[in-house]
Amino acid sequence: MARALAVAVLGLYLWAGGAAAQPLKIGVLTDMSGVIADTVGRGSVVAAELAVKDFGGAVLGRPIELVSADHQLKPDVGLTIARRWYDEEQVEAIADIPVSTIALGIQNLARVKGKIALISGSGTLDLFGKSCSPTGFIWTFDTTVLPRATVLSVAQSGAKRWFAVGPDYSFGHQMEKAVAETVKEIGGEMVGSRRAAIGTADYASLLLAAQDAKPDVIASSFAGHDGVLLIENAVEFGLLERGIRIAGLMLFESDVHSLGLDRMRGIYTTSAFYWDTDENTRNFSKRFSEKMGRPPSALQAGVYSEVTHYLKAVKAAGTTSGPEVAKKMHELPISDLTTPSARIRADGRVMRDMFLLQVKSPAESKGPWDYFKIVRRIKPEELMSETPNPACKLAQ
Repeated sequence: MARALAVAVLGLYLWAGGAAAQPLKIGVLTDMSGVIADTVGRGSVVAAELAVKDFGGAVLGRPIELVSADHQLKPDVGLTIARRWYDEEQVEAIADIPVSTIALGIQNLARVKGKIALISGSGTLDLFGKSCSPTGFIWTFDTTVLPRATVLSVAQSGAKRWFAVGPDYSFGHQMEKAVAETVKEIGGEMVGSRRAAIGTADYASLLLAAQDAKPDVIASSFAGHDGVLLIENAVEFGLLERGIRIAGLMLFESDVHSLGLDRMRGIYTTSAFYWDTDENTRNFSKRFSEKMGRPPSALQAGVYSEVTHYLKAVKAAGTTSGPEVAKKMHELPISDLTTPSARIRADGRVMRDMFLLQVKSPAESKGPWDYFKIVRRIKPEELMSETPNPACKLAQ
């Protein structure tokens, strides 16, 4: 009897130990092969790996395991992967999630499942508006902040006449609307706008329309390869030589690298992160570059920050329960190598500093990937209201 009891106790101990050792799984769902793969993709996975390593590799006595996948820019593919991860593979949180339509679907799925959605690669207003979620977090940018920061800052140099160009879907429409509203706020003039489908092969007609409108600035919300091609066409048409400035509302180091400083110099953009800001960002970027051969984009740095904060919240909450971890994420201040001081608003939007950047000239650059100079650091209260999005019922 005693032997049987001892075996039962030992079995219970081993079972409990085995259960405790089950890994905490975090998924990185991203674009590995499409037009924005350079700014998210494999680099987002590396950023998450560094976050796990810096955290110590385990939490609540459980090893931390990362899984990753390519959603191929397709909402149905993204949702299928996310559903399998949540339902069958015990993934507790999904990070990155570029493309607004995919992010909206997965944030809603996470809400229903009581799981966490950590969104760095998308920024549609609906994520923290009418489709907000108690377990969803929008980390890096949104379609109001980027245009507002750029227009307000570039206007200080005397720019009055603006022309907006961007992709013909909800993201581009929201960016265009924000440009127009901010231009009106500063007493400027919108002299026109044009849209084009993702993957357009030539922007000649769009740029000719912009040229005819004689703007001071063309504000472009095209991203990735599309954004690079738009700027390349603008340079070829001599628009910069005619005094028309380009403001790339979503411009990254990889974009500048593809065209070169001689063609991109002087272009403005706004970003939540720049690798050469301080010792902490340089430290993180050095380790990232050892794996990727280049510094991280703001979206990849956002993945590092959101995974780090999630793990801190799991530890503080003492559980992996999505709703309880989400509550703790709201309570804790955000502080890490890439995001030294930020907080989460009631609707899930991260309140954080942004940077107005300008592409350097070849003479100003000190070496490889030294592409931007920081024109100014913008506090969140200059760009975002402390009041949550009124369309978010959570915040009412």
